[in-house]
Amino acid sequence: MDFAALDGHSPPVAGRSPSSDHGEGCADAPIYGRTSPAIETHESHGVPSIRESLREQGVSAEGAEIIMASWKPGTEKQYKPHIRRWAQFCHRRDIDPVNPTAPEIINFLTETFHRNVGYDSINTARGALSSLGIVVNGCRAGVHPLVIRFMRGVFNLRPTKPRYTETWDVKPVLQKLRTMYPLKSLSLKEVTLKLVMLMALTQAARVQTLHLLVLNGITIGDDFISVPLGGILKQGRPSYNIRRIKFQAYPKDASLCVCETLKCYIKATQEHRQITQLNDIKLFISFIKPHKAVSKDTIARWLRTMLNMSGVNTNTFTAGSVRPAAASKAKAMAVPIECIMAKAGWSRETTFATYYDKHIVTGTDAFQEAVLE
Repeated sequence: MDFAALDGHSPPVAGRSPSSDHGEGCADAPIYGRTSPAIETHESHGVPSIRESLREQGVSAEGAEIIMASWKPGTEKQYKPHIRRWAQFCHRRDIDPVNPTAPEIINFLTETFHRNVGYDSINTARGALSSLGIVVNGCRAGVHPLVIRFMRGVFNLRPTKPRYTETWDVKPVLQKLRTMYPLKSLSLKEVTLKLVMLMALTQAARVQTLHLLVLNGITIGDDFISVPLGGILKQGRPSYNIRRIKFQAYPKDASLCVCETLKCYIKATQEHRQITQLNDIKLFISFIKPHKAVSKDTIARWLRTMLNMSGVNTNTFTAGSVRPAAASKAKAMAVPIECIMAKAGWSRETTFATYYDKHIVTGTDAFQEAVLE
């Protein structure tokens, strides 16, 4: 059975970035010890029909567990309802769920279409079927010619739409960050909010990336700080396996330097970490007692707080909007697309063009400003 692409997609990949440009092999000694951070163990509960299907086809129990680990928790969560509906669909129509015909797959996807869901949801259902190892006429379910043609029809009828058609201007956020200086005058809350936003902007980072940062093994160089990750990034893959994030110093403007802010944050939280024994765990801890490691939702709330403080409409833009805002600003400043893709971990230029390259709302009328100048 072909398990080369368990999600049912096998598009050509272009512009893959090397996995060594985020601080691997730094010469400086880490300030919090050399022990590698504990990586979160993948536990695959749910989607039991996939495991059962693998066992029925002769895959050993150990081999099935390794294959199950190929799904990240988010992917498993997305696939699970579609696989459950597929099992129910097959039961109602007396269909072998592992050996269906192409028309039967089309009928299932059509039933999904009539649940009034969008292209992305139907495409996830297609990937879920391929994850079961279904092969029809020598083709995996997701790439069967009839299925591909069906998906093109779905796209024409219900084209996928990005969450944002435009994004906010980074300038007012930067202006707010500049006012939060000098660092020694800030409260722990203010240092935390500033650091989270600077990290998100300078790395076009997801909330998940910030949540995975750990202190153990952090390295401080002359003009950079390299921070280990305590798990696998959402965009992680064999060709893009980032284990550390490298933050570069910004001597042009100390008030916007992520490295100086990070040093201040480490110093400000050191006493709290000693009390709660969090030295070897997450970088970000709560700025209120008992100063425990925070969740992804808390980090997202911190980003929204900074956006609101900067005058960005948080009723429209969420924490996830920082990533497209940073990428769009970089493109507007003529940063090469290859550099943007490498920073954000995108493998295809179309991903950036579709979901992250947004028109920047400045809040002013450039034409009027020029006329009235």
